Amino acid sequence: FEAPHGAVCAALLAPVMETNIGALRARAPESDALRRYEEIARLLTGDPGARAEDGVEWVRRTCSELAIPPLSSYGIRAADIDALADLAARASSMKGNPVELTAEERREILVMAGARG
Repeated sequence: FEAPHGAVCAALLAPVMETNIGALRARAPESDALRRYEEIARLLTGDPGARAEDGVEWVRRTCSELAIPPLSSYGIRAADIDALADLAARASSMKGNPVELTAEERREILVMAGARG
């Protein structure tokens, strides 16, 4: 797909954060990554009591204010989701992910980022 790398990353950021936080809470609740997401939320929001989910909401609002386009604006459709989710599993960037995401979680990220039919 011809799409600016940064714009795609921005469209994916809140869905990836949200999915990772949910997966960590479910499968690795003692993970240091959850603590880091909490710290990120406090830094982004300026609220010392912010939770990880508050950081996700801050990123979501910021992307909306910046008019970050959904993935569908680059021609990514529902029919592409399975193949892209499979490719994502093998992407080098996934090596740094704090938790292994399931195929369904990877597909849901793409849907949340605006890959629609």
